[in-house]
Amino acid sequence: MVRLSKYLIIFLVFSQQTGLTQSDNDFIDSLLYRLESAPSNEKIDVLNNISRAYWTVSPEQSLKYAGEALKLATELENKRGIADACNRLGNAEYFMGNYQEAIDYYEKSLQIRLDIDDRPGILGSYNNLYLVHDILGNRKEAFDFVEEALRLSIAFDDTMEIAYYSNILGSILSEDHEFDDAQASIEKALNIFKDIEDKNGIAASHNNLGSMYHRMTLYDQAQENFFKALLIYRETGNMNGVASVKNNIGIIHKQLNNLDLALDYFSLSLEIHEEQGGSRRGVASLLNNIGIIWFEKGDFELALDYYSRALDIYEEISYTQGVATITHNKGILLTRLGNHQDALESYLRSVEINRRIGDNYSLANNYNNLGELYHLMNDYESSLAFLEEALEMALSLNAKDIICENYLFQSHLFRDKNDIERSLLAYELYDVYRDSIFTIEASNKIAELQVRNKRESQITELELLQKDNHIQLLQIRKQNTMLLYLGGMALLTGIFIFGILAIYRYRRKLNQTLNHKTLQLETANKELLLLEKNLQKENATKDKFFSIIAHDLRNPFNALLGFSEMLNQNYKELTREQICTYIEIINKSATNLYQLLENLLEWSKSQTGNIQYRPEKFQLKKIADTGVNTVKVNAERKNIRIITNISARLTAFADKNIISTVIRNLVNNAVKFTHHNGEVTISAKEKEQHIEFSVSDNGIGIEPVEQKKLFNINYNVTTVGTGEERGTGLGLILCKEFVEKSGGKMWLESRPGQGSKFTFTIPK
Repeated sequence: MVRLSKYLIIFLVFSQQTGLTQSDNDFIDSLLYRLESAPSNEKIDVLNNISRAYWTVSPEQSLKYAGEALKLATELENKRGIADACNRLGNAEYFMGNYQEAIDYYEKSLQIRLDIDDRPGILGSYNNLYLVHDILGNRKEAFDFVEEALRLSIAFDDTMEIAYYSNILGSILSEDHEFDDAQASIEKALNIFKDIEDKNGIAASHNNLGSMYHRMTLYDQAQENFFKALLIYRETGNMNGVASVKNNIGIIHKQLNNLDLALDYFSLSLEIHEEQGGSRRGVASLLNNIGIIWFEKGDFELALDYYSRALDIYEEISYTQGVATITHNKGILLTRLGNHQDALESYLRSVEINRRIGDNYSLANNYNNLGELYHLMNDYESSLAFLEEALEMALSLNAKDIICENYLFQSHLFRDKNDIERSLLAYELYDVYRDSIFTIEASNKIAELQVRNKRESQITELELLQKDNHIQLLQIRKQNTMLLYLGGMALLTGIFIFGILAIYRYRRKLNQTLNHKTLQLETANKELLLLEKNLQKENATKDKFFSIIAHDLRNPFNALLGFSEMLNQNYKELTREQICTYIEIINKSATNLYQLLENLLEWSKSQTGNIQYRPEKFQLKKIADTGVNTVKVNAERKNIRIITNISARLTAFADKNIISTVIRNLVNNAVKFTHHNGEVTISAKEKEQHIEFSVSDNGIGIEPVEQKKLFNINYNVTTVGTGEERGTGLGLILCKEFVEKSGGKMWLESRPGQGSKFTFTIPK
């Protein structure tokens, strides 16, 4: 199994044209006409404007006129003119692919603009320096210039620029897997764009959010944001934006293994790019993605052709990050073809670039595939070294896709080294990460289909109601015609007054019928929208519940089946020490499985409303002692001392079965994450309005970023205990719900390496 390099998510800042339009020609002609009679200082601006008009269509002409502007501005000692001319020269060099020359001109322009305090000019220079460093893959420099631009925009109180640079900053943070900061920055931009009604800005923000969720492997949320961006870009006629989003949607379909659909999206995006004269970097990105699809479909020759075309463009425009991506993908293809030496050279070229630009995500991906390649070359020592380095980097980035593949590669490596125990452990960890990515995806697909089917059913009912309403309108028209006829007959017979009254009454009755039907239609619409929202919310909770079941039941069962099978098949060959070890693992797995089933049963009862809350007065110490007894064996095994500081006279008023479940889970967690010879303290103290109960330990503690996820069902947080015990990810969520059901609240205090303290309140 191989995993391709990261795909390029395109965010188009500007597009390139392939030639001058008639309006461009007219504009340049008007500038040339002005140039003949303009005063000297004005000529500088005219020359700079002519240079700007030629940027993308003829960089050579742009360079010529900017050079004339610089010469004249220097003669007249016009600093602003010199700065603008240097900036124009930088732009011309940029579009010619001379990036270092562009940087030199941009930096000269920036220095002058800083000297004369040309604030809009400074902002433009920061933006240009960001763009050129971004294309060169100088990530730190690009990030620094965007930060400076954002800081300056805030100082100017320029709302549009604040939104623009917040969006770019969020995109960069997302690429570095700093997702919390990235989301805050992009959503800040999105809210500003909404306030000022900038539709293209709104679409760009949704596109970046989609890219962020894609990197987080939250594909349903990524799709939702991509489609929002696509609808807005279509509405505004921004075809380059449409092409960018179609590429990103194609990437999601590739992740879901919908290869034909992904190929269609990439091909459509490429077609739009070529029609619109899109950036060469965007074209190369799409050629790479199409090559990836042909690789997955098994047409290696066609894949190599697309990779080569993309690589030619990236090398021509000196986009080093793109070169790193393509050379990595070529390494994978060459590995599949068995050309190991050429594959190694391709990987090492990609590694050299990613190290230089500081792209740790891609570097971890490089190391993963190098580990696989060295394994295939029977160099087990080098293979393990690269895999361990890749795993360390991937864990720091929380890159689940790389972690998942890494454990699979390690499992295969240890298997071939005849280290069966480590092979099984690596495969179990691979299984955990695979489930955390793909089980959730599968359940999301089911939920989406269920909501869609329900909605279509509701829409069918709504259409029937609309048809019924239309029939009523036709009947009203027909009856109105009859009324007119009857009115005429009434006039002929002389009963004019009675006829008018009859018409009035009948029309009023029909209008009331129409109003009633209209009200029914409006009510049905509102009910449909409310039903859809409720369905989505219920499905989200249900699907998360199913994903936890699939995820957490698999691990203990894998251990039970795996080690019991080894005992069954190899009993006579195993030593007594090995047999004892396997029995201990089986026992731990069975214990974990029992705790999981117990929590799942309680959770399902709470969700279906089958738990009856029966509060009563009870002695808290007895309940606590019962909870301690359930973990006594595990505590003694790890030589953990459990101290209970609860007065025998202290009573509480709640459902004692519910509180017992909460205490049992908290004490079990404390023992699980406390080191051998550690200490767990259980205490309770009376407050004015309630009793405060706490379970504290001096164990491994919890990282701040993980603390935010513990009580949220949208995250499945499972951590291995100090004795290799595995959590269920459900116990703490259940505890919080039970405490709140009892009228209390629950919170956590923890420091990594120093222990944790879980506290909850109950009525006294």
